[in-house]
Amino acid sequence: MSLERRTIPIITALLVIGFIAGLVVAASTPIIPPRTSTLTITQTRTEAYTTTVPIERTTTWTATTTLRLTETTRQLPRLPLELEVKYSKLFEIKLFEGYKVVRDALNRTLILVPRGREPPADISGVVVYTPVERVVLMSATHVALVERLREFAPWILDKVVGIMWGGQYEWYFEEVAERLSRGVIKDVGPDYSPNFEELIALKPDLVIIYTFPGSDLPQRLDELKIPYVVDNEYLETSPLGRFEWIKLIATFFDLDEEAYKVFAEAEREVGGVVNDIQRSGLGAPLVCWLMVYRGTVYVAGGESFPANALRMLGARYAFSDIRSTGSVTVNIEEVLSRCRDADVVVYPTSFVSSLSDILSEAPELKEIKAFREGRVYAYSPTVYQLGYYDTEGWVRSLAIILYPNLYPGGEARYFVRLGG
Repeated sequence: MSLERRTIPIITALLVIGFIAGLVVAASTPIIPPRTSTLTITQTRTEAYTTTVPIERTTTWTATTTLRLTETTRQLPRLPLELEVKYSKLFEIKLFEGYKVVRDALNRTLILVPRGREPPADISGVVVYTPVERVVLMSATHVALVERLREFAPWILDKVVGIMWGGQYEWYFEEVAERLSRGVIKDVGPDYSPNFEELIALKPDLVIIYTFPGSDLPQRLDELKIPYVVDNEYLETSPLGRFEWIKLIATFFDLDEEAYKVFAEAEREVGGVVNDIQRSGLGAPLVCWLMVYRGTVYVAGGESFPANALRMLGARYAFSDIRSTGSVTVNIEEVLSRCRDADVVVYPTSFVSSLSDILSEAPELKEIKAFREGRVYAYSPTVYQLGYYDTEGWVRSLAIILYPNLYPGGEARYFVRLGG
């Protein structure tokens, strides 16, 4: 028998063995997403070969091999996929049958429908067609997150048609300021009292807002049937929890992948600072985070954003036992009792320029070690915009004022050391 003729059973055997192996692998491999399917494969080979018999007659024939494979997987319940949110507690994003479903800070449901598609019949909520083309922002912190997304999507600012500003503060994002001055971005009034006629005229696809006690903005937008999402990042109690809201804003622009890249970079940088401190072996500084307003002393609660930031960086917070996520009032005696030996005092406002500004309100604070040694810090005016845009830089700035020996010559760009 010729070599060509012997290959027919070998080829057939290999095909059979391959399909059997495929069945074994398929039986042991989970199928994602779950489905029921039938797969039929037909393999046909035609081999022509020649043999010579003594009478020198040539005979040619064809061999055909056909194999069929049917695979069936069982139907499992339909479950939405959830995009990763690691630190924030007030929002979530899920994927369900080609739609993104968002839960915002008021526990509202928004259905993000790709343009050109119909909303799903079996999910109820506020419909927003994406990617959004005309957006109004309420807060400078919302602007900060949009600005950070420009690292990967320079065009995103073109989609911002309005900002609730009212000339209340200075802008540190130069292009935003320039566009507001030219009217390319419309100033629709302050956040506490926007001009609804101007807002309606902008025909926004989406308004990104935050809520605060006494605000009727959600009700007014509901009455006007203007789609909105509530971004209350300021209520999160950790730096990365606040910054992670970039994922919520990005999802309306179909920039999910870009947002995850930005966030991962910030997370790595923050982790690097934490590791620096842990490896240094330096002692934990005692910190007081307080402000005096009209004779009343306010301190950050022990479960608040400042307290958690200090805890993350290995510092001891003087009021860590007070179970509050916000600020609480204390008397001056308690401040002196807890903070007399404080290494650092953070005075969380940009409206003071010297120690005398603080001591004029509460002269007793001069007894605190940090006041005597000149380690009292106020906020830089840029902190509410650039400090949120650059969350990892804010964390590093805080680490620099807590551990000056670890970062000699380091610039704490979002804090100002007070003299006088």
